[in-house]
Amino acid sequence: MNYILYGEQFPMIKKRLSKILKERLGQPDNFNVVKFDLDETDPHEIEAEAELLPLGYERKAIVVDHCTFLGNGGNKELREIFTKLIQNSSDEIDLILIHRSSTIDDKLPLVQEVKEKGQIFNFVNLKKEDWPVYIKKYFKDQNVEIEPAAVSELASRVDGDLYRFMNEAQKLVLYKDKITVADVCLMMNKPLEDDVFQISNALMRGDNATALSIFRDLQKLGSRATDTLIPMLGTQFRFISEVCFLDEKGLEKGQIAKQLGVSEIRVKIALNNSRYLSRTMIAHALDDLYQLDYNIKSGQIDRFYGFELFLINFPN
Repeated sequence: MNYILYGEQFPMIKKRLSKILKERLGQPDNFNVVKFDLDETDPHEIEAEAELLPLGYERKAIVVDHCTFLGNGGNKELREIFTKLIQNSSDEIDLILIHRSSTIDDKLPLVQEVKEKGQIFNFVNLKKEDWPVYIKKYFKDQNVEIEPAAVSELASRVDGDLYRFMNEAQKLVLYKDKITVADVCLMMNKPLEDDVFQISNALMRGDNATALSIFRDLQKLGSRATDTLIPMLGTQFRFISEVCFLDEKGLEKGQIAKQLGVSEIRVKIALNNSRYLSRTMIAHALDDLYQLDYNIKSGQIDRFYGFELFLINFPN
């Protein structure tokens, strides 16, 4: 059988590929699965491989990655080669084509051939408004009930990451047959961005104790902690500094939001926070973060202890 797997969610493509190989081959290994990267392989090598019947196995699979010829305006020569491969394919050989893009050219003869006699899987990037519908359908298909508030919370926490959703949803399905918002909060960590936002807001208000408490909670959850927290917090401080600069130039909130490519509410929160600290103090905080990052990476200080000191002493 022939397959086409396409989309921008490559982790999901890999997961589906593994499932196909296991279903078709039983025990996939280096002898019954041959993988090619079309960016680095002469297509004639793939043609030659397709003529070789599996040795010692009932069937084999040929996996071809980076099949850009499947898209609009793709390479005509490659299209002709793979059209012949699909038309002349044997029952003992599965040809699996992978295209890392959101679209394929549906009018191609080879696409029509696969659509009629094989299978095509599309791993799309869902829009924000599509997530609630997708989540409801997923759990319905698993015969699991999920309340509306839980749907919203789950969508918020996966933040558009389909691969993460699949992992977390599978855990929830195994956990209960009726999912509440409390279940989602119990089983899933919040996006790290939310914690960074809360830490920076607490620091700007002078509430160092709350910032420290949030950080210690992250440690208990086995968070990536300072590896990602320091640069993300630095980004948040730089954003507040940019907002303050544009505000001082006389720009309105809407103009600032448009120029920085963010929502107006985020600009409003940044301006509210900026009342507690000057741009000079924010600049000093950024310098301290950079120095802390260097000290951690050079082994001069423990990352957790160092970050706690930063939170306790903010602003210096």
